[in-house]
Amino acid sequence: MIPVSVIILTYNESINIERCIARLPWTDDVIVVDSHSTDDTIPRVRAIRSDARVFEKTFEDFGQQRNWALDHTQPRHNWILFLDADEFMTPALAREIADFVENDPVEVGGFISGKNHFLGRWMKHCTFFPSYQLRLLKKGEVRYRKEGHGQREVTNGQLHYFRCAWRHEGFGKGIHQWIARHNQYSTDEVELILRLRQEPLCPVELLSRDPIVRRRALKRLAAKAPMKPLTRFCYTYFWRRGFLDGYQGLIFCLLRFAHDVHIVAKLEERKRTNFR
Repeated sequence: MIPVSVIILTYNESINIERCIARLPWTDDVIVVDSHSTDDTIPRVRAIRSDARVFEKTFEDFGQQRNWALDHTQPRHNWILFLDADEFMTPALAREIADFVENDPVEVGGFISGKNHFLGRWMKHCTFFPSYQLRLLKKGEVRYRKEGHGQREVTNGQLHYFRCAWRHEGFGKGIHQWIARHNQYSTDEVELILRLRQEPLCPVELLSRDPIVRRRALKRLAAKAPMKPLTRFCYTYFWRRGFLDGYQGLIFCLLRFAHDVHIVAKLEERKRTNFR
């Protein structure tokens, strides 16, 4: 057993949850925080892991949901790993986490990247791999806050970057569900973009060796850039060599292009509504 509590956020994850939990034999503390699923997610949790602890919490945003889980589920271990149900652990990543926590690290958290799969292929280039999120944390040392449709960590401690990655099946429920979900995400992104446009851009950060600093600088640049959908497509497909991801890479980049068009349209709607 690795002394890490695993918290999984779920909502109607019947198609993913068994596969997710099946890859966690190395922990004795599996916690599921469910947003009132209407399918058989919870019975499937019980069937594959009878010792899993299940809590229900209405979803507001990812940052709030993670903070609620930290405050109310009483994780048994000092180290906590957050997973989404469509994120599947690998033995290599589990071993790396075990080595990390058992060596009494000075860091209070760890960034982990996912290998995003689409239509049966790893999107190595289209998804800017490695794209990190702070998902392993020491109890009491990290909080989250809402950032666009996702979350951002809040901590003063040192942070670690893991080399290994988990497998992310973001299209596991079908492309139609991905589109529906990203329709809401594009609405959430409007507020973030409006805020980022007010923040100063530091060109030096674009060259930082820290991938998180670099990614946040790119977000501020993208928020200010004209013709964002076309700019992002060219950057992803050509500069980041998304074409190396084959036909799947082209379709993925076009889906992201459509998502960016939706954001632009909602920004224009906001501007014209405020004008009236």
